[in-house]
Amino acid sequence: MRKRPRQQRSSFTVDMILEATTQLLDTEGAEMTTNRIAEKAGVSVGSIYQYFGDKQAIFDELASRHLDAADRAMTAVLDDNPVGSCPWPEVLHAVIEVAVRENSTHGRAHGRLRELADPGRLATGYTALVETLIDRLSAHLVADGWSAESAATDLRLAFAAVDAQVHQLAGTDLTGPELTDRITAYTEAALRAHR
Repeated sequence: MRKRPRQQRSSFTVDMILEATTQLLDTEGAEMTTNRIAEKAGVSVGSIYQYFGDKQAIFDELASRHLDAADRAMTAVLDDNPVGSCPWPEVLHAVIEVAVRENSTHGRAHGRLRELADPGRLATGYTALVETLIDRLSAHLVADGWSAESAATDLRLAFAAVDAQVHQLAGTDLTGPELTDRITAYTEAALRAHR
C-alpha cells in the first residue's frame, strides 16, 4: 500500500476499495479498471491512488489480507485442538472448514487472486502458512502411527489438492458444509491410502 490509513474514515475508504475490487474480480476478472473500482466503491479515482499505486497493488493487498485471515483462523483451530485432544480427521475437517469459509463469499475472486497477485510478495506468507499447517497436522498423524516423514509428505500432497478444490468449488452450488464434508472425505481417504 502506498499510504496506510490512520483514521477510521480512511480505513473505511480502503475497505470499500478492496471490497469493490473483490466483487469486480468475481464478475469481471482482471479486466476491470481503477475507474470501474472507484465507481463500484463510490469513491474518486484519486482516493484509490492515494492508497494504492496501481491496480496490481490492490490485488496484492487483497491477497495479503485474505492469506492473513486464513492464517489466523487456521492457527486458532490448531490451538483449540492440540495433539491427542481429538482424532486427526476432526482436526483436518476443522482446518478445511476454515478454508472453505474463507473462500465461500468470493470464491472466484480468491481463485483469480492466486493468478493476479505478485507471486514473490505472496509466496513467503503462503509457504509459511503451509509449512505451519504441515508441521502441526503432522504431529496429529504421527500420534496416530504415521512416520514423521510420511506424514509431512502426504500432507504436502493433500494440501495442494485441498487448495485447488477449495478455490475451484467455493461459491458453487455446494453449501459450505457439503463442500467441507466432501473435501475432507476425499482428503482423509487419500491420506489413509498412503499410510
